[in-house]
Parts: sequence; structure tokens; C-alpha cells
Amino acid sequence: MAWRLQIYIMKILYLYIKSLSRHIIYVVSALILLIGFFSNSGSLLWGADLFGKPNCEEIASAIEQETNLPKHLLSSISRVEAGRKLSNGKVRGWPWTLNHAGKGLFFESKEEALKYLKQAVSSGSRNIDVGCMQLNYRWHKVGFSSIEEMIDPELNVRYAAKFAQELYERHNEWEDVIKHYHSNKKKFNVPYFQKVAKVWDLKKEESIDSNPLMFTEAEQLDPLIEIETDNPTPVKPIVVFDMVSYPTGDQQITHENADGIDFTSGTVSNVNSGIAPIDIPDYLRKHWSLVISLREQLETN
Repeated sequence: MAWRLQIYIMKILYLYIKSLSRHIIYVVSALILLIGFFSNSGSLLWGADLFGKPNCEEIASAIEQETNLPKHLLSSISRVEAGRKLSNGKVRGWPWTLNHAGKGLFFESKEEALKYLKQAVSSGSRNIDVGCMQLNYRWHKVGFSSIEEMIDPELNVRYAAKFAQELYERHNEWEDVIKHYHSNKKKFNVPYFQKVAKVWDLKKEESIDSNPLMFTEAEQLDPLIEIETDNPTPVKPIVVFDMVSYPTGDQQITHENADGIDFTSGTVSNVNSGIAPIDIPDYLRKHWSLVISLREQLETN
């Protein structure tokens, strides 16, 4: 009996240890997943987010349309110039971006970016790119009345739009506009153009994917208001009956308007005749009953 009891106890211990090890595995796996999630630079908790912040690329798209610039031109430049990886893994133009002597800096608020920018300028620095379109302080500060204006997303993009138009008047090619927006030197502006062109192509593809039927912008707009009438006039539905679609053998189904007028020739026709006139195209003759049916119902509606 003693050995049976020992075997029984050993079985219980084995099952308990097995169950415990399974739970340990679950706990360890969960911990690994949590550590991986929170240590990921693109996590929802720690990643950057444009929620509640000005969207550089949306502002750029609106100003492109307003100023008749090529679609996606400014927004593509903004992504290359001020692009920051967001919590969803996508790169988008960040409004509070500075580049100080080649060092890219992203700030969480306008106040933080302004504080750094003012300190840098006060210390004598001039090689600083500012905002959505990374306008260089040294060369473009004259276009603004203050540093606050220069970092303002909309004013920043509007100035860039004006600058792009001036470049186009000078070079007459949008490729050259993009190149000289960045630099006059070929060794710098050619690689820069390739980056912008890549983003531009991607934006075009995204635009097609979101509009597979290629509707125009006007066709995609929702009405701003709904016009309501106090006494809407009911409209009778049009019911179509086509003799060709519903053959009835030798039986003739006649369709005639209320006045018995043959509207193709202007003469009064036989009320009981469903035969099409001789002098009409074949495609109308084939569906003559449909033509008569539609005409009658439109006249009575």
C-alpha cells in the first residue's frame, strides 16, 4: 500500500509542477511582449503624434491648391524637410522642427521650439532651418516680421509657396524648383530632388488608392447644407417595360401617349399601333416599346 501511495503523491506533484510551468511560460511570454511593446520607438504610448497639432502636409496641400502649385509639391517637400516618424510608423512633416547647423531637432510644442530658436539666434546662430518647410533663418528671415511668424505653420508654408513660384519663374521647370529650394549646388540638390520625387510618387499612388474610380475633387465633395422644402412634391416612379426584354410571342403590346401623337414625325398615329416608324435608327426601333413607355410616364409625372 505504501508504494501505491508514493506513486499517487508523485503523480499529483508532477501534474502540479506541469501546470505551474505552463503558467510561468504564459507570464514570461506576456512580459516579453509588454517589454517589446513599450520599448518600441513607434509604440502608441511613447511615439510622436500629430493629434492636436498643426498638420504641415495638410496645410501644404491646401495652399498648393490655393496658389495653383502642382499637387503634392509642397507637402512632399515638407515630409522630406521636416519628416518625423509618428506612433503609427508613418513619417509626416512635423510643425515644431528645427535644424541647427545640420542637427535635426523635434519639439513637442511651439513654445519649446520658440524658446530654443530665440536662444540660438540670441547667441549669434543664423544657420537654422525653421518649421514645416525648414526655411533657413539666415536667408529668409526678411520675409517675416518676427520669429513667431516664421515658425507659424501656415505662414511658414505660404512663404514657401511664394518662394517656389519665384523659383519657377527663374527656372521654368518644377524639377529645378525642387533642387534649388534646397541648394544651388548639384552635389546637394540632385540627391535632394530624388528624395522629394520618391515621396511625390508615393503621394500620387496614395491618392489613386483612396479614389479608385478617379472621381474629380468636385464629385467627391459632400453638400454643405441640405435644402429642405415644406411641401415636397411627390414624384411617381418610372417603371420601364421593354418588349424586347419580355417577349410575348405574336401578341402586340401597344404604347401610345395620351394625345396619340407620333413625336418622331409630328403626325397622329394609330392609337392601337405599337409599330415603330420606318425612318428611325435601328437601335430605337429595337426598343420602341421602351421609348413609348418612358415618354408616357414622363408626361404623366
